[in-house]
Amino acid sequence: ELIRGRMHEVALQHDASRVVQAAIQFGNDSERREVVKELCTKGNLPELAKFQYSHFIVLKIIKYCAQDAQSVQLLCKALKGHIPKLAVHAVAARVVELLMSTFDDKQTQALKLEFYGPHFSLFAPDAPSKTKPSLKLCLQQSPDKKPPTLQFVVSILNKGIEKGLLGFVYLQQLFAEYVDVATPNDIRAIAASVVDHSIHLLSTRPGTNVVASLASYGTAKDRKRIMKSLKGYTRSSLLHRDAYLAILRLVTVTDDTVTVFKTVLAELLANPDDEEDQDKSPLLDIATDDNGSKLLLVLLAKSDEAAKRYLDPVTEQPMMHPNPTIVENGQETPTSKKNPDTRRKELLQHLQKPLVHLCSNHANLLLRSTPGCRVLKEVYSRFRSGQVVDAVVAECVATVTTGEDSLFEDRTGHGALKQLVLADTDDGVEPNFSSAFASEFKGKLHNVASSSRGCFVLASLLKVLAVRDDVLLELRKHKKSIVKASDKSKVKAGFDAILKAMSN
Repeated sequence: ELIRGRMHEVALQHDASRVVQAAIQFGNDSERREVVKELCTKGNLPELAKFQYSHFIVLKIIKYCAQDAQSVQLLCKALKGHIPKLAVHAVAARVVELLMSTFDDKQTQALKLEFYGPHFSLFAPDAPSKTKPSLKLCLQQSPDKKPPTLQFVVSILNKGIEKGLLGFVYLQQLFAEYVDVATPNDIRAIAASVVDHSIHLLSTRPGTNVVASLASYGTAKDRKRIMKSLKGYTRSSLLHRDAYLAILRLVTVTDDTVTVFKTVLAELLANPDDEEDQDKSPLLDIATDDNGSKLLLVLLAKSDEAAKRYLDPVTEQPMMHPNPTIVENGQETPTSKKNPDTRRKELLQHLQKPLVHLCSNHANLLLRSTPGCRVLKEVYSRFRSGQVVDAVVAECVATVTTGEDSLFEDRTGHGALKQLVLADTDDGVEPNFSSAFASEFKGKLHNVASSSRGCFVLASLLKVLAVRDDVLLELRKHKKSIVKASDKSKVKAGFDAILKAMSN
């Protein structure tokens, strides 16, 4: 009763505005609706969103009235036509952020179209479309509007960059949509103004895609500035659900491998300050993480094509274009001059010793981890280290001796051993692991063949010509016991594989 009819005036006062906030937070649905109706129809809601104290009222409305369709409709109608200015206002940006993250796509569809320019917002259909609006979709429908639309979007992005608003998700999403439709030259043009703020973009997948694109099409100087922005955050970024992709792209397109190692990769070779076990390899948490391990896998892979098997072409789309280009003097020019294989070799010079140490000291953990066993296999394939071979064979012997948690019966472990053996079937390589394994288990291969998964390992061992004859001779001596074990087992796929391999 005290504030009815004077809500807008009260809302603008730094102390009395809390009264309106309380009315929204603690009032019932009808009281909240009355407050929203007065502020939206008789007051100036966009003005309230811009003031330090009154913008908290708008935030309360969004938070506590999100389930009331009438209040949502009033709020969106009051803000319509003001979104581009509010989105780049130091205070009102918080309102836009909460609005876009709280209301669903249908409710905010008309407001989101305002990011793309007056043409799309003024001529938007009254009924919300079933398709989520995006810059790419709008330009497909009106290709003749592309130049003014992109100019409008860039003006919003530049204002947001100047005011330090890149931490807001809605601006990162808009930036990602712009990068998706802009030319490589346009991306390079805007890169210089944003690369110093790269760390603020890594909290979301859209923001990460922006940084990845800036790294792809930016200049060598832009890439150095990105690395400087991310310095000290390499480990946490690689372990993040989204940010790892920016590190991955940056490392794979930057020609200055010395700077990449000193600024980005060197951090990974030191144990975190809170790590109590100093004997633990600093690369272990990276190697056993689904996302972090991809950096090691891409560097260890023998080619860009080989690296792609570890990447998702949908969610990790920026990595699917290994040689980004821009147009200079009418010709397509690569943004990276160095051969990818040369880049990998130069970076691996710094990482070889730590990677071998990782695999030889933590073979058991890596063999039982899906991302870890991939790293172990690539390290072996790349370096053919005797230390790694000895460590893996020792783990195999230990699990057979104790009879507990056998690697040969482990779902991940047996597959890891199989891949290590198959790595010895490549042309021109020394079968170090297969030879050491066959030698260590000579006279004991029937123990490995006692389980279906163990049989898969032995079946792959028969594909290595250097050890095939000796292994086959020993297995044939125990064929009856293998058949007997197969009859008793409910899972027969492994037994069938080894018996078939023995008969060939």
